[in-house]
Amino acid sequence: MRELRLLLGKRMMGAGVGLLLDRSLGEPPLAVHPVALFGKAMTRVEMFLWRGTKPSGISYGIVGIAFATIVSRLFPSPFVGTALATYLAVAEKSLLENAAEVRSSLERGDLKAVRVQLPSLVGRDPESLDSFGAARAVVESVAENSSDAVIAPMVFGALFGGTGAAIYRAINTMDAMVAYRSPQYREFGWFCARLDDLANCIPSRLAALLAWSIPNGTWPAFSSINGDASRHPSPNAGVVEATYAHKLGVKLGGENVYEGKIELRPEMGGARAASASDIGSASDLCRRSDSLFAAFLIVGGATLTLGSKGN
Repeated sequence: MRELRLLLGKRMMGAGVGLLLDRSLGEPPLAVHPVALFGKAMTRVEMFLWRGTKPSGISYGIVGIAFATIVSRLFPSPFVGTALATYLAVAEKSLLENAAEVRSSLERGDLKAVRVQLPSLVGRDPESLDSFGAARAVVESVAENSSDAVIAPMVFGALFGGTGAAIYRAINTMDAMVAYRSPQYREFGWFCARLDDLANCIPSRLAALLAWSIPNGTWPAFSSINGDASRHPSPNAGVVEATYAHKLGVKLGGENVYEGKIELRPEMGGARAASASDIGSASDLCRRSDSLFAAFLIVGGATLTLGSKGN
């Protein structure tokens, strides 16, 4: 039991430090970023395995997880290895920088620049968006990625070390690559989509709880959040987006356009349309939530580690 507490304590501290490394260093160059290299490798795997069937998609997902597991052996140390792997899996700095760029363009009234910048954050067609639609898209992206790109890799790093952080990022990356409802990926991407849903089930609710707990003057009723989240097509993104919508008092959801096809999302939150200033508020809520969780991991991990050494 003492060894387990010591291991968990070091992993928790490492996961918290991983976020601090991301804030200090940002993303590694794209040419050598492990996540980017993984994406290139899985594109080749897809070319070899794709059959448009669930079994071929399962094979694809297993290969990706195996690859991430093997690479994670480069990070065996419970503290240093977890910190490095979590740093590479977390993407808070790039998320908030991209959001800030869109906000700046919106404040200048430069919709042309906004439409160039949006694809780094959202998958919907930017040409169909006005300034309010663009602001809503960014707020929704910050909300969803507060879980997917920050809290979730920290959770997996804290519990399972560098291997956990690497496997989570592999699952999330594969989901982004092949989990589409198009005829090409409907069956092939099914397994990766379900894996991602499972992996983010707890982190998304933790991210929502952290955001809800931040003192910004409002603590919306859980019943209101749950009611909106239950109507969202994603079992995980809906929880976080509904929390941000109610905390910020803005209306999220509505009409989205993907590859020329209109998709109607249920509206949630307040009656006010999102604006450029709400991007800043959402980013602040994300950063404060992440800071709270990192502080919990570092202090809790240090407590476990020192307590284990004292026994």
